Amino acid sequence: MLFPMYTVASDVLLKMTKVEPHEKLKESGQLVNFSDDLGKAAFVSHQWLTQQHPDPDFRQMGILQDAVRRILSSSGSISLDPVTEAVVQKAKPLPMKDFQMQALFFWYDYFSCPQQQNPTQVAHDHEEDIPQQSSAINSIPAYVARCEIFLALCPVLPSDSEGKVITAGSWSRRGWCRLERAARELSANSTWILIQSDASMEVVGTALSFPRGTVGEGDFGVMEDRQKLAPVMRKILMQKLNHCLRVGDLPGFRRHFNLQTVHLRGLEIEPVVGFLPSCEGHGGDAVADFLHQNGFRRVGEADRAGWQPLHYAALAGNVEVLRGLLEKLADVNQRTPTDEPVLGFRRWMSAMDLAVFFKHHKATRLLLAAKAFHSQLQGGIAPAILHAAAGDNAEAVRLLCAAGARPLARNLLGPTSLQSAAGLAATEALEELVIQGRPGSLDLSRALFDAAGFRGGSAELVQRLIALRADVDFQMNVNRDYGPLGQLLFAWKSFQYSLGRRSVMKAAAFHANGSTPLMQSIRSAQFEAAAALIAAGARLDLHNSRNWTAADFAQGQSVPRFVQLGLEGDASECRRVSSLALSTGYVAV
Repeated sequence: MLFPMYTVASDVLLKMTKVEPHEKLKESGQLVNFSDDLGKAAFVSHQWLTQQHPDPDFRQMGILQDAVRRILSSSGSISLDPVTEAVVQKAKPLPMKDFQMQALFFWYDYFSCPQQQNPTQVAHDHEEDIPQQSSAINSIPAYVARCEIFLALCPVLPSDSEGKVITAGSWSRRGWCRLERAARELSANSTWILIQSDASMEVVGTALSFPRGTVGEGDFGVMEDRQKLAPVMRKILMQKLNHCLRVGDLPGFRRHFNLQTVHLRGLEIEPVVGFLPSCEGHGGDAVADFLHQNGFRRVGEADRAGWQPLHYAALAGNVEVLRGLLEKLADVNQRTPTDEPVLGFRRWMSAMDLAVFFKHHKATRLLLAAKAFHSQLQGGIAPAILHAAAGDNAEAVRLLCAAGARPLARNLLGPTSLQSAAGLAATEALEELVIQGRPGSLDLSRALFDAAGFRGGSAELVQRLIALRADVDFQMNVNRDYGPLGQLLFAWKSFQYSLGRRSVMKAAAFHANGSTPLMQSIRSAQFEAAAALIAAGARLDLHNSRNWTAADFAQGQSVPRFVQLGLEGDASECRRVSSLALSTGYVAV
């Protein structure tokens, strides 16, 4: 840590009426140099509403205050997000009492780092402040590691002065926010909390729960910052690899050692080559060196996670090693026998599934040439094309379809690749699936429903699906739209909800039948999607099977004024916000 970890206590945070800079709070004695004996620290990751000030009208901080008040005064738990609940069997919701037993201190960039200049720019009139600010910024991974709590503050807020709308989706595209998230997910405690409103809080416990790209492919206001973060990201990876070795987590070490090609994508820096000295006698044998550096002795050996060298080589997209393993008779169709909760993968993943998800195109072509695909059309929990869709890999969609894949294939629960792409905001893959699959109105309407219900709630994606003939007033029918296993899962989760065992996933199942995309967008706090749907003429009078209307889903949470007006019949503000979002939106994440 190169700069003190300045924080504010929860009582100071809750009394704020404006967001003031580091210098002002330090002068008034409101900053606390955090140490573990004081209590718990929370790192707040967020976006700035303007280039000059993170929250000039105190709208974002007001939502954080409401969320913190709810956490400190409520019983019960913060729910797991739906993917974590489904994939990570050992994951538990976070009890509110865990936040109430010790004092809470909050790290927030504007008042925790020197602000005599914009944190991503160099000001020539305050040169003396540059070293301190740079030291604070370079210490962000250390701050994240020290914080027991990581909060991603992602409400939907229009910024008229900047001509944009900030959302959870725009947060996920910001390069700095990606670095903060990567620091958290590669730390010993990888879970974090997504806050979209005072009532919409979810514990995110697996990488598939929330779409994102790499730090190097993120958006930066100052392009030079991208390369500044290269050594920071490499250091984060080194710390993760060393941690895995210290605690004896060899599968974790192998996973992240080989994912360096993904983690460092878009950054001009070399990955860590290996932790072990090269063995004599390899003679340049790439396979032998790969096995040695990953702690394997044989080509077909499986570690305690059930993964074989071929799976780890696929993570890296290492074509030379993959080819060598196949020449040494590695089974191209071998599947993993257990879940991989950190990455969000179910059991029965193949090397092909991993290659397409992580956008390793050369590796995908090699595996296709090795006839990997033909036994995997219906294999595993989902065909390979669903992993391509989830990874927003349009090129893999093309390659798989050329090899004979069904573009709109389903997983075992029933949803199609198109629904997967829409739900995860994988817009490039979605466009390719539309070309390859020529979906009908029902397929597109299901995709709109999933987009509004999970992470695809941008005005752009909503309008695109409606333009493709999705029904804005589509109503879900579980028996029609899901397979037998999906119907069973919905029935079980709905029953649990009726018994008082509440979670985001259980609430979604309980209300699924008859729900519309508008209801879904409000339930999931994707208010940009709600604005777009209302602007497109979504009906407000429809009821789901529980007799709830869209307005009923707005009860109990603080919805933005534009949504509230829209639900009352005045769509003018929803049209304005939707237009604002479209003016600077992104078709591809």
